[in-house]
This record gives sequence, C-alpha cells and structure tokens, in this order.
Amino acid sequence: MGIIALRLGNDPRISKDRHHSGARSAYWKCFCCGDCVNLIRKFLCVAVLTGLTGLTGLALAPAGPAAASTAPDVMCEFTDPRLSEISGMAPSALHRGVMWVHNDSGDDAKLYALKLDDCSVVGELTLRGVSARDFEGLAAGVDPKGRSVLWVGDIGDNRDSWSDVSIYRVREPKKLGSTSAQVSRYRFTYDDRPHNAETILADPNSQQIWIVTKQLASGSIYALPKNMKKSGINIAKKIGSTTGLITDGAIKPDGSGFVLRDYFDAQFFNGRPTGELVQEIELSAQPQGEAIAWLPGENSVVIASEGDNRLMRVQGPSAVSPSRPQTAEQAPEQVPATAPGQSINYVVLLGVVSGVVILVTGLIITRKRPKNKTNGSTKKAE
Repeated sequence: MGIIALRLGNDPRISKDRHHSGARSAYWKCFCCGDCVNLIRKFLCVAVLTGLTGLTGLALAPAGPAAASTAPDVMCEFTDPRLSEISGMAPSALHRGVMWVHNDSGDDAKLYALKLDDCSVVGELTLRGVSARDFEGLAAGVDPKGRSVLWVGDIGDNRDSWSDVSIYRVREPKKLGSTSAQVSRYRFTYDDRPHNAETILADPNSQQIWIVTKQLASGSIYALPKNMKKSGINIAKKIGSTTGLITDGAIKPDGSGFVLRDYFDAQFFNGRPTGELVQEIELSAQPQGEAIAWLPGENSVVIASEGDNRLMRVQGPSAVSPSRPQTAEQAPEQVPATAPGQSINYVVLLGVVSGVVILVTGLIITRKRPKNKTNGSTKKAE
C-alpha cells in the first residue's frame, strides 16, 4: 500500500522556517494509498495535503500541552524474508518472550511467532480453511473456557464497500514450530455503514472485542456483541470516537488500560474502551507504522512497521493505572478520545473539500466539451 505523507514539527528534515511557533509545532498528515484510484479521491488527498500546509496550522492547529517524545529503543532486527509487511502483533500467553505477528494483505492466512531477544521466527501457524482478504489487526484473548486464543482481523476495507468483514479466533498452539489449526469465524458489519479498520482490541478476561475504524479526520470505536454468533452477521455498535488514521491498538494484559497508534503517535488510555486519555507519546520515525502491542510484565509497548526491520520498545506513561470498569453497552457517541495537542477546524477542512469538488467538476466539464480539430480550441456543442 503506497503512502504519501507530510509532517511538519520535530522532524529535522523540514527546514526550521517552516515550523509553526508555539508550545508544539503543528504537523499535518495526508495519505494516498494504492487503492485510491478514484479521480475525486486523488484530488481530495492532494488538496488536503497542500491546503492544510498553506493554511499554516488552521485546519490542524496545536491546542493543549505538548506530547511527549521518546528516543528509539531497538530491541532487535529481523531478517526473515517471511516478515515482509508486519501489520499486526500480539504477545504470546503460553511462550515467554514471544510475539505473534502477521503480514498485511498479500500474504497467506498465517501467523508467525517472533522471538523478542533476537527477532528470529520460531513458529508458523497456518489458519486452516481461511483465505486472507486483508488481514489488519491481531489481539490476544481467551475463549469461553479461559484458554489462550488469538483474534485475527480480516477487517481491511480501503474502499469502505464490503457488506461484511470477519474476525477469526484460533487457539494458541502449545508447541511452536510449523503447525496449523482450525479456526472459528465470526462475520460482522457496522451499525451505520461499511468502514476500513486496522485495529482489534480484545478484553484479556472475556470474549469482548472492539474494532477501531481508520478514517482521515477521525475514527470510531465499535463494540461487538460479547457472545457473537458463528452463523449470520453480527452487528458492531458505535460507542465512541477517536482521532484519525488509527493503524493499531492493544489492551494491557491486566486489562487496566489500552493504547492506540497512528503513523506518528501513540495514545495511552486508562480503563477499557472508550477509556480516559492519559498521554500521547510521539513515536520514532517509521515508514508505515501499523503494529503495536504491550510487552507482558512491563509498562511498555513494542512497535513495528512495514518497510522497517526493527522492533522498537516504547516506554508507556506511569499514570496508566486501573480505573472504574466500563461496559461495552455504553451509550453511543461518548466523549471523543481526542489526543492532546491536536484539534480539528472542520470549517476550514470543509472549505478545502468544497474547493476540491468544484475543481474536479470543472475538470470533468472541460473534458466533455468537444475540441475543434483544426486548431484545438474548445467550443460549445450544438
């Protein structure tokens, strides 16, 4: 998936005279993926990119305390060619020092067990009878009998068009190496419309699952039924909002908090989704950061990226601690979990989008007007 990204702020590659003054330099993000073949989407992405840059921080302006930053702590570097595009991670509950990972779309329905001390692959788990459409998201949890399982999300939908998507539950193997396992499939859709998503959050003590959608300006948190059915289509209900471009997330193994990440930052929360935002931490630069997971027994997370062979540890905020439990059946549209240091001026953003629509419409009309074959000039059709 190709990406175009622009960021102004603490990036030394951007000249200082371009930085926005204030407690925290503003930064802007815009992404164009390889699936954005629609003409309007292409113009929209370019316009938002250039428009937000020219508006000098009006569309995405700093508001609030600065986010903390952290230096890269490289745990190990992997060289196995099978790990081409890591897009999801979850810690093993049965094998100490092991992290399960999966690749982005294009790979088979497989999970890989990665040893954290040297990044070597010590296991390969094939999901029997599964055709991976667009794997995006991995989480560790338990089944109704309390046994360790992995939840795999086939939830990518770059065009927001699939009538339903799937998650798979598979028992974590007791022995590593090359193996395969039968899975339980749960199909679902959202209570409003189709969405692209890359994040699964799993309660470590129950079968509760949340999905976090990925949109440009803001995403949403959806709760799946606690007791999902294997037949028919389950309905995920919206319970809250998030910031935009969320690429992964994870709940702490003790259930006391969770983390969400985008391409540049990690947001740490108390409690279960939708939670209470504690702190936003700026992540080390990555080409396409789409994986994050908690390290068992630590107040730290590990991050990975497509196009980057490093696994990096990030220390979490000390303030993350147990808070009052929340239920999945919370009232819809709770207070958005907006990261400190970022607010969105939707009026300006709407103006940019409106300009793009006018531009595209003009281009389409111009294209349809016939040209004079003699001198190439345009004239009104008779």
